[in-house]
Order: sequence, then C-alpha cells, then structure tokens
Amino acid sequence: MTDVNVLHMVELTQCYGVERQLLDHLEYASTKSSNVKYHICALKLSDEIRQELVKLKIPFVECNLKSISEIKKFIIYVKKNKIDILHVHNLLRYPIRARIIPKIAGIPIVLEHERGLIWDRRSTKLIRWTNKFSDLNICNSDATRLLLKEKCNIDAITIHNGVKLQHYVDHIKIEYLYDELKLLPNDSVVGFIGRLNTPKGVHAFIKMAAIIKKKRSNTKFLIIGDGPMRQELEDFAESLGIKDVIQFLGFRKDVRNLMLLLNVLVVPSIREPFGNVVIEAAWANKVVVASNVDGMSETILHGKTGFLVDCNEPAIAPIASHASRLPQVVVDGKTRTLRSAMLPDSKQMAKYVMECLEHPEMACQMGKNAYERAKEYFSIERYVNELEELYCRVINDRN
Repeated sequence: MTDVNVLHMVELTQCYGVERQLLDHLEYASTKSSNVKYHICALKLSDEIRQELVKLKIPFVECNLKSISEIKKFIIYVKKNKIDILHVHNLLRYPIRARIIPKIAGIPIVLEHERGLIWDRRSTKLIRWTNKFSDLNICNSDATRLLLKEKCNIDAITIHNGVKLQHYVDHIKIEYLYDELKLLPNDSVVGFIGRLNTPKGVHAFIKMAAIIKKKRSNTKFLIIGDGPMRQELEDFAESLGIKDVIQFLGFRKDVRNLMLLLNVLVVPSIREPFGNVVIEAAWANKVVVASNVDGMSETILHGKTGFLVDCNEPAIAPIASHASRLPQVVVDGKTRTLRSAMLPDSKQMAKYVMECLEHPEMACQMGKNAYERAKEYFSIERYVNELEELYCRVINDRN
C-alpha cells in the first residue's frame, strides 16, 4: 500500500493529557515500520513542544487559520505534502477551522478526536450545523461517545487512550524525597496528581484527608500539581485543620518518583473522560481509588484493580476567576446515564483508602492486576496500531 499522509491539527501550548498523548504517539510511531507518515498543524505551539517535534523529526506547520494568509499557508502545506487525512484533536469549538477550511483545502478525510472538551460546551448549534464536514469521529471512552451523541448528535467510535509505559526508578533512588517531605518510615502516603482545576474535584480529596486523619495519625497526604484553584484549596485544607498532614507540592518534574512514594493514588474527579493518571499509576503497580464517573469505570475494575466511589456530594463552584466552570452534565459510572456534576462521597472514599492502607497485601495485588490490565488494554503500542489500522481502512474504503 502507498504511504498515507496524516496531518494532526492541535493546539500545542502545554504538555498535559491531549498533548502528551500525541507526542507519545509520534515517538512510538517513529520507532516502527509503517506506511503512515505524520505531520503536525499547530494552531498554537510552545517552544518546548517545538523542540520535541524537531527532535522526533516530525514535519510541522504553525498556522492558526485566523486570517487569509494563514489559510493560504495551510492550503499550500496540504497540497505540497499530499495530505490524505486530517486528524483533529479536541477542536469541536472551532468547526470552521477544523472542518470547513480543511475541506476547502481539499483534504479527503477529516477525522475528529474528542477527549474531554465536550463536557464544557454550552452551545452546540454550530457544531451540529457543520457535522456533515466531518467524516469520522473518535472518542477516548464510551462515556465521551455517549455525551457527544447526546449533546452534538454525533455518532462516534471508541478508541481508548494508550499511555506510555513508565520505567520507574528503584525505590533506593528516591530516598531524598523522604527527607525533603519529612516522611517517617512508618508513614502511609496518599496522593493526588493532576491540575488544580474544577474538574479534578480536589475538595473531595481534602475532605477525605480530614476523615482519615482522625483515624490514622500516621497517614500523610500529597497534592502534586498546580493550577488556578491552588490558593482556595490550600485555604480549604487550613479551614479543616489538616495543614499539618497535607502538602501542596505544586508542579514537579519528578512525578514518577513521587508516584513510588504513594500507598494509594486518589482520583476524586467531578468529570474524567478517561483518566491517564490511572494508567500511569498502574505502570507503577499502584492501587487507585477514584470517582465512579465518566470513563473511570472503563479504566478501573472495582474491587480488582482499584475502587470506584459513588458521587453524591454537591460539587463546589470555584472561586478563582481562571478556573473552569462546573460541567452541566456528566456520565454516571453505574447507570451510564447523564446526571448533574457531583463530588465523590468523601466518607466512602476514606473507607476504601483505609482498607487499602490496612490490607497492604490486597492493595499490592490490586496494583499488579492494574498493571496487567493496562498492558493488555491501555498501552501506547495498542493505541497507535489501532489508529494506523483505522487510517488505512478509511483510505481503502474511500478508494
């Protein structure tokens, strides 16, 4: 079969879920023999990610498509590189740039990939009006697919995310963290890793910590990550009297090392289309306690690879001006129907966490189960191979 030229259209300003997923995709694809050739159209591009693209030898064009000259640049790039497929990432809010202009440029197939922004969309009229310009839609979970159908009348297929296998350092090499964080040998460590923003539900983590503190004085809590809600979350922790057992570490480059410190990872999300951090924890053989919402019930098997917590507490609207709004609806993990946004039950979450801490052999086995399941279903290799098979299939079907 002849080469298939795929152009990924995406905003590349920060290295979080969508961006990291794509870069890991390109990195793995560069190591395998394939007739799929990759290109990037970056609507926005940071210097850090530009350097990664150069290192990977991925051809790219910086083009925001907001002016006639930018549109001409895009069309010239498409024609010169004979682009067969446009793979659009999380850009439903820009239907003119992501759907109509590519068709004007003559790209045969426009493939859209939704990973979470649909939760934040209030108006979807323009999306519905331009659905005919998209040839195929992909979602990262069945929950995303359900919401996309309900809100935008789009039928999609599910390709679960693939997360790059993390090669963790030996425990001996992280001794410096015990000194830095003032952890004692008999301390249990429970952590949160993620952006401190509305969807992550960190208020529930803090409420849970206050419950556990009363019953297990040797448990310490780490909040790893930064974001617009950091100050109000620190204030909330202080109001509950647990500043002495909870540490806000901010953005860290040694997250993988910090993961090794944890006895339990908690993911208290209000909404979570997939939850890459669950798979990252699985690579470290860590048990996860998480909200039973959206895609989490697809990444965690309750009682086998982790625990899923009912969501029944009122969600707390953010104070910070730059924080995300609460989503209008989410997908309930049990019923697979739409419901309002809620925080996970902090008492139930505390119960599951303490069960893991008090039964370390059980928690260890669940972590091993999570690793084996991640290896089978959520590897970057499976993800890339599945996408490349899809690219070739849609090209063949068109021909």
